[in-house]
Amino acid sequence: MKKTMAILLVLALMLPFAGALAAEQAVPMTIATWTSNENQLALLQSFVDGFAAHKGIKIDAKFESIPFAEYNTKLLLELQSSNPPDLYWVLETSAPAFIASGNLAKLDEALKEWEPEDFAPASLALWQKDGSTYAVPFSTSPFVLLYNVTMFKDAGVKTPKELIAENNWTWESFREIAKEIKEKTGKWAFQTVDGEGYTARVLHNLLPIIRAMGGNLWTADGQVSADSDVSVAAIKLFHDMVYADQSVVPPGDQSDFYTGGAAMTVGQISRVSKLADVTWEWDMATLPGNAPVIGQAALGANANGKNVELATQLLAYMTNKDSVAAMAGIWPPARKSVLESEAFLSSNPAITPEQMKDAVAASIETGQVLPSHEMYPQIEVESRILYDKLWNAGADVAAVMQEVAALYRNYIK
Repeated sequence: MKKTMAILLVLALMLPFAGALAAEQAVPMTIATWTSNENQLALLQSFVDGFAAHKGIKIDAKFESIPFAEYNTKLLLELQSSNPPDLYWVLETSAPAFIASGNLAKLDEALKEWEPEDFAPASLALWQKDGSTYAVPFSTSPFVLLYNVTMFKDAGVKTPKELIAENNWTWESFREIAKEIKEKTGKWAFQTVDGEGYTARVLHNLLPIIRAMGGNLWTADGQVSADSDVSVAAIKLFHDMVYADQSVVPPGDQSDFYTGGAAMTVGQISRVSKLADVTWEWDMATLPGNAPVIGQAALGANANGKNVELATQLLAYMTNKDSVAAMAGIWPPARKSVLESEAFLSSNPAITPEQMKDAVAASIETGQVLPSHEMYPQIEVESRILYDKLWNAGADVAAVMQEVAALYRNYIK
């Protein structure tokens, strides 16, 4: 009996220590993204640390970097696995599909703590349904033109900035200067966005040209115009640049703007970090025709995760005013108070306030996101096979786009 009592006494004395140990255990959280940039991941980790301190808990965060080209496919598989991510980035094109799938948790309650009225209403529209918010955009980033000023000087051609000043910045004038650069320097004039303009980013590549010339692929009300005369003419212009002018880095060629392999590319301000150590002068401008694509990325919480409530609270913290301000130099904000601030114009030390105002802020005002749909993951997979038919010198652009439009109409009704 005495032995039993002694054991019980020891256990009783140990209980507070066991409770303390349990309280100190870190909560595991997995966050899926498509960035592998160490500085960007460190910034995201700092938000996790700040939230943990705010809550008085410990969080063991794991960032999973999935390559952009396979992001949607792999993420959807992981969300059905036994160990899915707790939070994840969502592309604007996939917003309706992810909301319809039931994979995104409602965020309204968690957002109440962090001034949700500060978000521009238009920026949240894509991520809301039936009065509830299912994801929060952390980046409303326009695609802009980055260009090698030194290469332009070597070629003796007008820069985009000079053509803008002349009110002559169109895709036709873009084609002309690209052709001149190739003829005078023997170097590529243009590389598509991230070198993926023929594959994963084919819409980012083609849609600014199509919209600038008055066309579209499909509209929010379900009208498909991918095979219209103006849309086909826009794609034909780019196709001629690749195969007739040979001024564009072609499919399969690894020449890279950021290492001096081309005079121009399309990118976002998050890509400017790649230019930190270049030995040549560079600048940025709006895209020709003033119809830029806005790349909107949002953060969502897994509705079927193991820590749903905590995940929604962490998401709300990661998109609060201070966090958004810290991200603004990489990912332009959706919060009005940050976007309208003078601090935003000087938020990226590699970009001058003039560049931020003339290229980035101006493009946010006029740009549009890519078209989206609940069936977008299927549309993307099937249409990419059709777009692949464009990338040879003898391609019948009109015929290919008729196939693409037929596919779109099959889903978009």
